[in-house]
Amino acid sequence: MLKVIILENDDYQADYIERLVSQRKLINPTPRSYDMKIYLRTSDPQEVIDKITDEEYLAVLDIELDSQLSGIDVAEQIRKKAEFAEIIFVTAYQEYLPYTVSRRIEPFDYISKNNQIESVKDRLRTDIDEAYIRYQNYVNANSKHQEKFAYEPIHGVKRQVNFDDLYYIESVKNANRRLRIVGKNMRIEYHGELGKIVDDRLFRVNQSTLINPLSIQRFDKKERIIYFDSNEVKVTVSYRKLKLLTNFLENK
Repeated sequence: MLKVIILENDDYQADYIERLVSQRKLINPTPRSYDMKIYLRTSDPQEVIDKITDEEYLAVLDIELDSQLSGIDVAEQIRKKAEFAEIIFVTAYQEYLPYTVSRRIEPFDYISKNNQIESVKDRLRTDIDEAYIRYQNYVNANSKHQEKFAYEPIHGVKRQVNFDDLYYIESVKNANRRLRIVGKNMRIEYHGELGKIVDDRLFRVNQSTLINPLSIQRFDKKERIIYFDSNEVKVTVSYRKLKLLTNFLENK
C-alpha cells in the first residue's frame, strides 16, 4: 500500500490536500480505487521522521514549518529510510528549490502555493496519478513480493537484500560487533550483533552463524558441512546444532 504523508502547518491547506488525496484514491483514471491511504497528517516534522520506516510513501511537504526542522530536512530523512518515496513540495517559497537539488532529494514536483487554487488542484491530481503509476511499477519490477531481509548499517538508516539471495550471516572474526552478510553476488559487512537479529526464517548453526535454510544446495551430515551455490561457499554446523538442523530441514 502507498502511504501518504501530509506535512503542513496551515490547517486549511492540510484539509485541502487531505480531501484531494482521499477523492483521488476513489475517483481516478483507472476503474479501481488506488491502493493508498493517508498514513500521517501533521505539522510536526520530527513526527514524520520518527514514523518513517522502509515502506512506500507519497509525501506532500511544506518547507517552512515554524520549526528548527524544515520540509527539506524531512525529505532528506525520508530518502535515507525509505526505499521508495515520491516527494512533492507545496510551498510559498520558491527560493528553496536549489537546496532540494544540492541535497539530492530529487523531489517529484515543486508546487507554488502562490498559484491559482485550480492550478494547484490540477497539478496535485496529475502528480498523485503519476506517483501511483511509479509505485505500481516499483512493486511489479522490484517486487516487494520478494521477501526481504532488512539490516541497519548505520543507526537510523535501513537497507534490504532479497531473502532468496541470502546464504548466511556471520560474526566477523577478531572484529568487535561486526557482521558479514554473504549471499549470491553479495558480501556486506556492517556494525551489528548476531544476538540482536530476530528472524524466524534464519537458523543458527553455530555460535557465530545464522543461515538461510532455503539457500542450502547440499548438506553433508557426516562432515557437518552446509554448501550453498558452490563448494567454496560453505558453513560448518556445530555438534550441538546437527540434530536440530536435520529435524528442521526434514520438517520444512
